[in-house]
Amino acid sequence: MKVLVSGMGKSGFGAARLALAQGHRVAACDVLPREALSCDIASLEALGLVFSGGTESPALLEGVDVVVLSPGVPRASVLVREALRRGVPVVGEVEWAFRHARGRVVAVTGSNGKSTTTTLLGELLAAHYPDVRTGGNLGTAFCDLLKDCTPETRFVLELSSFQLESVETFRADVAVLLNITPDHQDRYLRYEDYQEAKGRVFRNQRPDDWALFKGDDPLGTARASGAASRRLPFLAAGEPPGDGVFVRGGGAWLRRGGEPERLFGLEELPLPGVHNLENALAACAAARCAGVPVSTLAPVLRGFRGLPHRLEKVAVVNGAAVYNDSKATNADAALKALSAFETGVVLLLGGKDKGADWASLAPEVARRCKAVVAFGKARGAVVAALSGAAPLYSFASLREATPAALALAGPGDVVLLSPACASFDEFKNFEDRGERFRGWVLGRAG
Repeated sequence: MKVLVSGMGKSGFGAARLALAQGHRVAACDVLPREALSCDIASLEALGLVFSGGTESPALLEGVDVVVLSPGVPRASVLVREALRRGVPVVGEVEWAFRHARGRVVAVTGSNGKSTTTTLLGELLAAHYPDVRTGGNLGTAFCDLLKDCTPETRFVLELSSFQLESVETFRADVAVLLNITPDHQDRYLRYEDYQEAKGRVFRNQRPDDWALFKGDDPLGTARASGAASRRLPFLAAGEPPGDGVFVRGGGAWLRRGGEPERLFGLEELPLPGVHNLENALAACAAARCAGVPVSTLAPVLRGFRGLPHRLEKVAVVNGAAVYNDSKATNADAALKALSAFETGVVLLLGGKDKGADWASLAPEVARRCKAVVAFGKARGAVVAALSGAAPLYSFASLREATPAALALAGPGDVVLLSPACASFDEFKNFEDRGERFRGWVLGRAG
């Protein structure tokens, strides 16, 4: 076939490399010029890739049998619309990989908590199975996980809504939908479109597969209700009437018909916050559904330290604990991080606004925050929405805001960077933002 890969980020690069290895004629394009790309285009050109930079012209569709879409390229793009008009199939990188994969798939999606849950799930499966490969939206692209895979391979995939938009035959043996809250309003015209994309993680499941979802999230519950698979709600508070995952008497329990089994003791979870408890409930239950023995769960959980930039304790400065939660790029993620602490929080909010509902933070800010330090392009919106909830301070950049936040905190307080925004007004990505913040804090830690 002639394959056209649109978008040459990590996923597109992996898709093009896979297509070349399979002997297809492969072309690729990106709206960015060659010099602006982070991948090594020349290494693929040496294998026969024909690359066009700075364009998504429909002329590139001449003779193309299939378009493979990187998740960063919206289906509303000119190239995709024209391909569909001509009847050229358009599939995502995840779909392209799945069509060539051998093995079983555990998939995780949700507005928040995907990376932590996926990483923990990968560690749980790796403690039992010899060939476990973790990636997708986290780390390695699905296409790059396929080399020498066998029917015994276990893939653990983090999947974003962008990736799920373009799946067709993709099927997860175990699928986890952690939550659905407003996000990516800059890509989706309607909130319902975002919800529908998340729900596609259950697409094509069979009756012997498993669908896990947050039992007190009506949006996730609604999406799971259409799954053909066996359904398991998980709850950090309360107990489902039938099968499900829940907390009782200081332990986490799983009921799948008959008597429930104890997954782990709550004291064995090293990460703070109800949201991390929910992540652990989902991960451990999904691991059990994937065949991991219950005796494997607690030892792995006890040794799990989470991921950088996800409620990561950086240092203690003047008696105040400082946390880096740079991964929190929407209001719901920031709310979950804030709820992990009772009082005395100096909260750093700001960056590139994605349409956050800042007013939704006001009640918890009033209850838990000593001060809010706003920064970046969103600082005006933050100050306007949270006026009266807590003392407010505003700075043009996180670099200026960080020492101010540290100065406001005293012994027993918490300084929390949980920005509820994208990072691109000031940084390359959320990792860059978190690394810079960590460096500035450590420079002041005594």
